[in-house]
Amino acid sequence: MSDYDLIFRTVVPYLGELPDAILTTLWLSLLTIALSFVIGILGALARRSGMAVLRLAAAAYVEFMRNTPLLVLLYLVYFGIPQTGLRVSGFVSAVVALTLNSGAYMTEILRGGLLAIPRGQYDAALSQGMTGLQTFRHVVFPQVFRIIYAPLGNQFIQIVLGSSLASVVAVDDITSWMQTTGSATFRYLETFVVAGLVYVAMCQLINAGRLVTGRLLFRRPS
Repeated sequence: MSDYDLIFRTVVPYLGELPDAILTTLWLSLLTIALSFVIGILGALARRSGMAVLRLAAAAYVEFMRNTPLLVLLYLVYFGIPQTGLRVSGFVSAVVALTLNSGAYMTEILRGGLLAIPRGQYDAALSQGMTGLQTFRHVVFPQVFRIIYAPLGNQFIQIVLGSSLASVVAVDDITSWMQTTGSATFRYLETFVVAGLVYVAMCQLINAGRLVTGRLLFRRPS
């Protein structure tokens, strides 16, 4: 029978460093969701393009990224980019790797949203003299955004959780704080519990924010 006692007070002196780690995780995640959303739009449009080469390239990108472990991709970016002569920080490498990975999933989310819009709406908008860009911006995208809103929130949570791997390339995020604090106190279990609770709290807050914002954005007029 184990006689291990949880002593959380040993972690308390290190909690002052946790807010900076949380901000780093949030900043990393926000940059990733924004950049991957742009990639998702381009990828979804490419997958619906009339040009076979674009469809093939987009499909290959999605399949490669979805079948490559994020940790492997992170190492490829972190150690591969310097081979080209460019010097990038661990934070930038993490943003690039997470964006490439999340962009593939975002492509499929947006493609699903586009497929849900009847073809007749495109034709009707074009027949009214709208350009393709105007049709996408004013007719298609508002409807697509409503469809993909929930999956988008779920993807943001997945990005936050995936960002925990950034510590392997020297990013001072929550996981890095957990490792440093565990090494300093030798109370690894307590430190892991605290870090886990922080991730749970962050994800719950993101989900709550998604629900509240969704009600405000998509509420029906009375």
